[in-house]
Amino acid sequence: MTRVDNIYDNQKIVPKARGSIHQVITSWLSTQPGGKLLDAPAGYGHLSMKLKELGYEVICGEIEPEIFKVKGIECIFTDLNRNIQAPDESFDYVCCVDGLEHMTDPYRAVEEFSRVLKPGGVGIFSIPNYSNIEKRFRYFIKGSLTKPKTVEDYKKAGSNLFNFHNSPLTITILDLIFGINDLKIEAILRDKVKKKQYLFFPLVFVMRMAAFLSSDRSRRKNRYDITLRDEVILGGNTLIFIVRKSRKS
Repeated sequence: MTRVDNIYDNQKIVPKARGSIHQVITSWLSTQPGGKLLDAPAGYGHLSMKLKELGYEVICGEIEPEIFKVKGIECIFTDLNRNIQAPDESFDYVCCVDGLEHMTDPYRAVEEFSRVLKPGGVGIFSIPNYSNIEKRFRYFIKGSLTKPKTVEDYKKAGSNLFNFHNSPLTITILDLIFGINDLKIEAILRDKVKKKQYLFFPLVFVMRMAAFLSSDRSRRKNRYDITLRDEVILGGNTLIFIVRKSRKS
């Protein structure tokens, strides 16, 4: 059986994100009409190259633009905690792969992505799935959603916070961030199934039964409509959001 991560197996430069994430994104975008697309953070440019091959007009943003390796694609310095150097409503698509969790201000980052996105335009965001049942159980046992980092780790990373997961965003916080920036979730995709998640299925069943027996007010308050979705609670390590910016009236 072919592995879903083999897209980059024979390349010397390994991408910062898993190949399976890129495969899901390029597969989805291959069915969409072309347009102008912002890829940030772009990393070494693996995804940017494939999107250009699909016919998209790709512009890249990266906090370390010197690491970008693809010739023929513009890559500008971009600190997503601050601003994107582009005019309002200038892109048909924005793509942020494994970026928001590295932000110290993810609210600002999504605000900027929304600002440069045209009304009716599409945003694609991939982020670690901090809301699946495995992560919830980890938090219950260990008290943290992700591996704790030390000051020594920070120094070894060049004292750059963007090398760490600073914002472990759960599904309800992400929904809020998208919502206040006029972005509506249209789909949640998974890069691959994580089979060991299903070991927790009895616990998930109990949680769903409790939600079913609760009042409508409680279900709305706790957002069981998204927290108990299969793609989320039984999802793998990554969630890929397809969001659309509302059209002006």
